[in-house]
Amino acid sequence: MKQEDLNFFKDNRGYRRLFEAFRKKYKSLGRIGGSVKLINLSPEEKEILTSHFRKDYTRQTSVDVSLLKFEESLKNTKFEGYTLKEILEAYFGEPLTGKKEDEETFQVQKKQFFERLYSICRSEESKAWLEDVYEGKAAGARAVETRLLKEDDRKRLFREMEDVCRALDDLPVRRKKKERLAVFASRITQNPHAFDFGTAAGNLFFNALLTVMDAGQARDSRDRVEVYYGAGILMDEISNFITVAGLRAFRGDAPAPVWEAAYENGEVLQVPLLNLSSIDRVASPIGKVFAVENPGIFSSLIDASRSGKSPQRPLICTFGQPRLSAFILLDLLADSDMQIYYSGDFDPEGLLIADRLFKRYKNNLKLWHYNVEDYKKCLSRKTISEKRLSMLKNLACPELASVARYMLQVKKAGYQELLIDDLAADVSQSESGDGSLTDAIIFRRGNLIVT
Repeated sequence: MKQEDLNFFKDNRGYRRLFEAFRKKYKSLGRIGGSVKLINLSPEEKEILTSHFRKDYTRQTSVDVSLLKFEESLKNTKFEGYTLKEILEAYFGEPLTGKKEDEETFQVQKKQFFERLYSICRSEESKAWLEDVYEGKAAGARAVETRLLKEDDRKRLFREMEDVCRALDDLPVRRKKKERLAVFASRITQNPHAFDFGTAAGNLFFNALLTVMDAGQARDSRDRVEVYYGAGILMDEISNFITVAGLRAFRGDAPAPVWEAAYENGEVLQVPLLNLSSIDRVASPIGKVFAVENPGIFSSLIDASRSGKSPQRPLICTFGQPRLSAFILLDLLADSDMQIYYSGDFDPEGLLIADRLFKRYKNNLKLWHYNVEDYKKCLSRKTISEKRLSMLKNLACPELASVARYMLQVKKAGYQELLIDDLAADVSQSESGDGSLTDAIIFRRGNLIVT
């Protein structure tokens, strides 16, 4: 298009809104056709409409304009050699395309984008992740698609996804190692904060882990820490701890010295994830695993089972909702085929903890003082809200069904302090006939030795 002809349209402000509406209509239809509506017409717009259609628009405030009729109005003018599409493309400085054409172009570009990434991958994990993202099945796939649609973000997205592929190719767990997140990120990208959760690349990496580890959706920070740990990546190593008594731990075949000292002296040990991650095996020398969630119960049972400097009954304290450190320890005990006896508070949150343990440990978990009769013994006057009661519909453990039904009926919470004598009696009688410990006990508080 001649520059002087283009300048005519550019210099006349009356064409701006009209041409923008024409472009939008073309995008929708993929061709010149249909009509557009303009309201609150400006004097300049009225003037150009009057000029094109040989009709007085000066008294109109709105108008419907046919694209084909506008194109026809160019005849017998100096612009009759141009199509409306050519004028619009020159005016906006870019080709006019329809939605269907745009989608076809995008799909070609998307395929090329993923093919380039796929050629970089060295592991089945990174390839599987890319395939799931491409097909829209991976966690976070929609966010990737949204960023791909923005051409100015594609280069950055490619670099970030390339880093994630390289990370998946070299996860510490593949080498049976553990590595801190910042150290791992530095090794992969030369930036210790590259995979920080909440950043674009960090979210990509975490969603990739969810996909390749088939971890579903992480509900909270506890779940996130566990997902990272499953990949051999350490986070929250100090504040994520577990409290134990009466247990022995081993690195290889050698007893862990601090654990051994606490065991021999009948003391309580606080073990952060930093230390627990180096333990290969945990033994319960006299043999049972009981679990309670109440923080005061742990101290009471410690006191009830003390006998000079002799080893404590095996106890574990989770301080509420089990964190990763608790699950790692319980996994080690379950790997030794121990039975985990769990007893928690009688409220929806307590039942959900029990249910989560049941889903994870199945035949290794036994509910301990967690039936309707025990519930009746420790009923309080505290009413449970309907919102909290609705949480019970998510229970999967059959043994909790009768407790849940009774809870829905009475709508009262029950607390373990009124069961302390029963719990203490079980702990005191927890020795097996041959003097070997087959179980351990899980609670939440006590006198601490910190490894």
